[in-house]
This record gives sequence, C-alpha cells and structure tokens, in this order.
Amino acid sequence: MFKKILLVDDDESSNFLNETILSDMDAAQVIEVAQDGIAACDLIGSGSCPELIFLDVRMPRMDGFNFLERLSTMEVCPHTKIVMLTSSTRSEDRQKALQYENVLDYVEKPLTEETVKKISEEYF
Repeated sequence: MFKKILLVDDDESSNFLNETILSDMDAAQVIEVAQDGIAACDLIGSGSCPELIFLDVRMPRMDGFNFLERLSTMEVCPHTKIVMLTSSTRSEDRQKALQYENVLDYVEKPLTEETVKKISEEYF
C-alpha cells in the first residue's frame, strides 16, 4: 500500500472512477486529486509529497508535460514516481513522457486494478 497517491486530471468523472478503484483496493492511505498541473504543483509545493502520481497529458492551464517540467525545477519530492494515465495514444507523447527520469510508465485510460497491481509489483 502507498502512503499517498495524487491523481492529476481535469476530467472529474475520471478522477471519481480512479479514486474509487484505488479506495476499493486500499491502494493508499491518502488519495489526493488535482484538476490540473497548477493545482498539483500547489499541493506538492505545500509539502504534500505523494509516492505515486497518475498524471493526464492533456489538461487546460497546465498540461502533463508542463507539470513535469515545473516539478523538475521545484526541487521537492525527489522520490515521487509518475505514471502517465491518459487517453492520448500518440507515440510522440509516449516517447516524450518516458524521457523524464521519474516517469515509470505510460498507460491508457481507464485505470484498472490490474494496472495498479502491475505498477506496484514492477516498480515499488
């Protein structure tokens, strides 16, 4: 079980479903939700360091890639790992995401119990 997971997605339905799946699995003691990269940066900047972030690529205000760039300059939460959870099937997005050191994987929505178990077993 993780201490803290952060969901970053502008789609409220996706956040609700993902939070439900994670809660039903008892995957984390704490599950936080941010509607975009700016809100996620605010949470992390306030000292909230999740072990794992599920990050969408396409969001208004600050997308997933801009969040990754900003996080790399914030010098906080060095051990936080990220899984891109997105509906984007563009191979360019996948390649770009996996260039970031803290990005573990790039998976397509929806989040499933199998995906969470796989990530937990392979990377933690």
